[in-house]
Amino acid sequence: MYDDPRMILSFLDKSLPPELDILRVTTDIASDNELVFQVKTKGERESGQEQDYLLLHIVHEKHYVLLISVNKERENKVALYEDSLHPKSGENLRLPQTFKLSPLPMGFSAKHIPQGAEFNLPLDWLNFGARLGFDAYTVQARIDGNSLEISKIYDQARKGRQGNKLISTITLLNKICSPQR
Repeated sequence: MYDDPRMILSFLDKSLPPELDILRVTTDIASDNELVFQVKTKGERESGQEQDYLLLHIVHEKHYVLLISVNKERENKVALYEDSLHPKSGENLRLPQTFKLSPLPMGFSAKHIPQGAEFNLPLDWLNFGARLGFDAYTVQARIDGNSLEISKIYDQARKGRQGNKLISTITLLNKICSPQR
């Protein structure tokens, strides 16, 4: 896997439809002090299966999930779901299958972009002393009231092995802000 914390590459899976095949996830900082996660896919979907979502999984003191519909005709509505890190499973950072709806803090947003989606988080939401990990998935999920249940994972862009996934939040921000070689 590529070791740069600013980017995650995903391997091409020819069996998946283009809109469900993740190519890469990149991070950047926007001029309005937002951490931007850009998830690019191989193609786009205008309409169709309503339960398919692009999902950004963030591990930052808890499990957080931001999701947006794969269908571009649906509104750019983002929802935040969370689950606690279990005390005995601090190294178990896999995507949980169920989450509870959480109030969306001010400044969180998501929008469709050509061949993918962009997720924005305010920098002041981050705990700079904590560790951070992020992955992107295309999933089939069911939203039932205040809970999200993931029933199928189509594709994923992940940061290597389980134990190497979390990095210092300040290290990620330093890498993003430093000039690239």
